[in-house]
Amino acid sequence: MKLFSEKLHMRSWLRYFSVMLVLCVFSTMLTSCSGKGLKKKTIDVPEMARIVADSLDDISLTESLFESIPEEQKDGLTYSEYYEYISVLQKMIPNQGRVLTFEIVEGAEKKRLLEAMISGDAEDYSELIMSCVPIKVTTTGIRRSGTPIYFYLQTKPDGTVYLSRSWAKSCMDLYAFSVHYFEAYTNENLTDVISLIPYTETTEPLPESEDILREKGKEMIHFYTHNVKSDKSDYEMISIDASNLLYLQPEVYDNHLRVSSRQVRFRSDAQDVISVIDPIEHELKTADLYLYYNNRRTLRIGDTAAPLQLSSIFGDPLTVSCGPVMEPAENMEDGLRNILIRYKGFSITVYGVYHGEDDWTGTLVHFDIYSSKKVGIGSNMSLNESSWDVLSQYPFADQMGYELEVTVDGETYRLKIEFDKENKNEDGSFPINAMSLKQD
Repeated sequence: MKLFSEKLHMRSWLRYFSVMLVLCVFSTMLTSCSGKGLKKKTIDVPEMARIVADSLDDISLTESLFESIPEEQKDGLTYSEYYEYISVLQKMIPNQGRVLTFEIVEGAEKKRLLEAMISGDAEDYSELIMSCVPIKVTTTGIRRSGTPIYFYLQTKPDGTVYLSRSWAKSCMDLYAFSVHYFEAYTNENLTDVISLIPYTETTEPLPESEDILREKGKEMIHFYTHNVKSDKSDYEMISIDASNLLYLQPEVYDNHLRVSSRQVRFRSDAQDVISVIDPIEHELKTADLYLYYNNRRTLRIGDTAAPLQLSSIFGDPLTVSCGPVMEPAENMEDGLRNILIRYKGFSITVYGVYHGEDDWTGTLVHFDIYSSKKVGIGSNMSLNESSWDVLSQYPFADQMGYELEVTVDGETYRLKIEFDKENKNEDGSFPINAMSLKQD
């Protein structure tokens, strides 16, 4: 009886031990399955590329796809931010297009893409850019730009791929700014447009004059209303990264009513300062192809001239000289060359035949004004004027470096205006100190 009792006690103890062992194992499994206990396996570049590509193809899958990314490879990116980021990248896909394939870009193409981003004034992002892995996406539909679609993954120093939160947020900020920018023109909101002008990149300081800014705003609205025929919904997002967002406006009329396309670029630096490259190329007005003297219209660039004609207008020149023959003739003396006629503070170049200081003829190819205030280009541009006077006639001349041109009957004429940057006027403008009008 005692033996039986001891056996029974042993069996009970064994059952108790077995139950406790099962409970311990089960408890360990539960702990491992909890958020703290289970660490997701690090994913590699192909898997991360697949997750983003699948999200691009079907945005309804973003939540489950996002959850499959380990936390340490999200860089603090939240689901709502990921969803917004994918929504922005989708703007590159043609309407109703689907993602077909993706390709991890390596070698020379990768180097070209990353170096191009850095050379585009994105030095602040250079370290982040060079950590990127470009992914090329093939889709259905046609892109008007004809360029491939790329998105970028980032890698840590140990090679682990991740989604950079700062990269994604910069892309989102660039896109949000571009939407506001284009809406200002669509709505013809002059106040908004004027407020956006300081973001426009120019080679010269932005005018302080409210009148000039207003003229710039009006000119921009006129351009978007009359020249840009594409609806903003038809603008193609060519590419986007942390430092650049590039759009194609597919149908834009030039001043001769010819349809072409143009690009608008938005840039961001490491301080999240956004700038816009949206140049409007003013054509030089044909009224400004004339040389004025004492407020009187005289010679037109491209016309023929002779000594007596110039003497009757400007008096006797200081010097007349010629260069070597540029186009030989059967008679060497009739070869074509540049002839320089110098007056006090300006000069005139003629391309023609030279037989002597009082015996030459040819085409007016260059007016150069460097100190005379009696001479001007057109009726309103002389050394008496300032940069703001130029901008009142050509509101976006500063975007073009104050170099304007026009083509008439197959001939191109270029005007270059230079300023005295050392002596600013009281109103903030710069005085003109030289002008050059050439026929190419």
